[in-house]
Amino acid sequence: MAGDRLPRKVMDAKKLASLLRGGPGGPLVIDSRSFVEYNSWHVLSSVNICCSKLVKRRLQQGKVSIAELIQPAVRSQVETTEPQDVVVYDQSTRDASVLAADSFLSILLSKLDGCFDSVAILMGGFATFSSCFPGLCEGKPAALPSMSLSQPCLPVPSVGLTRILPHLYLGSQKDVLNKDLMTQNGISYVLNASNSCPKPDFICESRFMRIPINDNYCEKLLPWLDKSIEFIGEEAEPRDVRTGWAEEPGPEAQFKRRSCQMEFEEGMAEGRARSEELAALGKQASFSGSVEVIEVS
Repeated sequence: MAGDRLPRKVMDAKKLASLLRGGPGGPLVIDSRSFVEYNSWHVLSSVNICCSKLVKRRLQQGKVSIAELIQPAVRSQVETTEPQDVVVYDQSTRDASVLAADSFLSILLSKLDGCFDSVAILMGGFATFSSCFPGLCEGKPAALPSMSLSQPCLPVPSVGLTRILPHLYLGSQKDVLNKDLMTQNGISYVLNASNSCPKPDFICESRFMRIPINDNYCEKLLPWLDKSIEFIGEEAEPRDVRTGWAEEPGPEAQFKRRSCQMEFEEGMAEGRARSEELAALGKQASFSGSVEVIEVS
């Protein structure tokens, strides 16, 4: 790796702030923290490559590329032939030389070295940058409310689409009804896990599937699993379009496991992690009972 031969480039918070204030043409800023941390508060215009065991393993094995992990809106910055500078940050790392070789950040940096001419780590991470330049950060940290797994879902602010696979997104009713957002991300199929969420007017009947269940602890997802996986796998992937899954994180983890040929335990661990992230963001994890039923079965 390039990092083994030369000292890792670093950038301080003041320099990054200056580049961000310079407008378009600045560096691609990558947030390598967890999905929850990123959605709570992050550097302005940064993109998230979330720190997870699954992403780390697939990067190590070469089963996923940097371009596939970055949102479509900025993917052109990865695929361009022009020189592109990149700045990566985690929560608080100040010295890249102390990072373990098998840490997520080290692996991510090495993969980025193969895609970009200049890759630097933000000294002090997000903790330092946000304390010095809060005006150049998006979102605000907030206390998370306590929740009961048996409590029905309550209306909460949308945290936006979450990409599960290159052609599979998880989102809310608000996301699915946002035509501009759907078009921007190339989503043309919708799998809806609810009794009441309406079908978007711009999605035709043949590209919409409903799983008619209520959002509570007792509903069973298992009877719908095969149909939903067939809808995602046969309708979305061969046509190179993307599917949006509204509301429910359970079945998408099962599809992800099958699509990526994961071991069962790995797929379920990813499903639990995704459910925990959504719960932490204010989405009630009322379907957790169904996820356990799928695992037992």
